[in-house]
Amino acid sequence: MTREISRWAFPTMICLTLAIVVLAGATAVRAAQAPAAAPTFSKDVAPILYKNCVGCHRPGEMGPMSLVSYVDARPWAKAIRDRVAARSMPPWFADPHYGTFSNDPSLAQKDIDTIVAWVNGGAPQGSPKDMPKLPDTMVVGWQIGTPDVVVEMPEEFQVPSSGTVNYRTYFTYTIEGRTGTAGGGVKR
Repeated sequence: MTREISRWAFPTMICLTLAIVVLAGATAVRAAQAPAAAPTFSKDVAPILYKNCVGCHRPGEMGPMSLVSYVDARPWAKAIRDRVAARSMPPWFADPHYGTFSNDPSLAQKDIDTIVAWVNGGAPQGSPKDMPKLPDTMVVGWQIGTPDVVVEMPEEFQVPSSGTVNYRTYFTYTIEGRTGTAGGGVKR
């Protein structure tokens, strides 16, 4: 009997060892193929928005909604994803066939991929401790500096959300004498 046990012990140990190695290898492969955790707003998305979007998308500016906080941005997550993936946000209308521009606000593909993955992953907030601070460079008020003169429209004009707007001329009171324009801006 002792001889039979020892005769089967070695092959059994080899089979068990092979089974353990195969199972460990399969587990390692599954772990390597496991999807990465979805990006979070606080750690991954907010830095992109702060760098590229909150200049316009913050209270008092021309963006139709604020993207400064998770609470602000979360209801718009799918719209943000769609507009960013279509490259219609941030807006940039210069034709790339005529050169590259230093002020091109277009997002890098990795930033687009991060925003898309964030939304597709359920748009999680993440830890509030990971939130970056707002950029120090955000200008409050006029983006080109305080104007010497503000010329107001004599009547309000509503721009429709779709369709075309026929060319219109407005007459305003101006400063007498010789003047020039060094820049312009629109503020609502």
